[in-house]
Amino acid sequence: MDKTILFNFNGTIVDTSSLAIDIYNEIAEKKGYRKINDEEVAYLSTLSVTDRFKRLNVPIYKLPSLGITIKQRYQKYISNLDPVSGINEVIHELKKRGYRLGFLTTNSRDVTHQFLTSNSMNVFDYTHYSFNPFSKTKEISSFLKKNKLNQKDVLYIGDELRDIKAAKKNHLYCIAVSWGYDSKELLEAGEPNHIADRPQDILNILQSKF
Repeated sequence: MDKTILFNFNGTIVDTSSLAIDIYNEIAEKKGYRKINDEEVAYLSTLSVTDRFKRLNVPIYKLPSLGITIKQRYQKYISNLDPVSGINEVIHELKKRGYRLGFLTTNSRDVTHQFLTSNSMNVFDYTHYSFNPFSKTKEISSFLKKNKLNQKDVLYIGDELRDIKAAKKNHLYCIAVSWGYDSKELLEAGEPNHIADRPQDILNILQSKF
């Protein structure tokens, strides 16, 4: 099979939503930003990244450096986090069906390898490591060029509105997953080709559409 499934890593394969909030709150306490309380998590998940941080009184020009700081702190924890429930089985089934698999991540190679190895998920054909968590459109384009892949043969799976936007800008078929940080309502606003509410849904969608 010549079809490739490209996953966003954090939030789609590994469950990072609680970790992201904890790390942000640590930074917010030191920088004087407003911290996220449990009662507003659901509401914040309905907002775009920009609107989310406006509500938290984080200056927009600080977002790139804040994103990089959060990414750097992730590295201490990623290898010990759990995969999203059911995603391991789905990835192995996709491999069994003959799909080529890839992922896009800002995690370090060592941390990512440790996570995949400890969870028996080191089955990916393509890997793409990037530095800036806000450059997904560019990174997807770079991934396609580096691996000489045709856009019509690649499907992208991600958990955020910006994943959908990046996939669309690269003319990729896109599945958004609702188990990440962005709400289903926010994901629907991006008009992905499909939304998966559980990992098994990915298999059902691919069987009929890709």
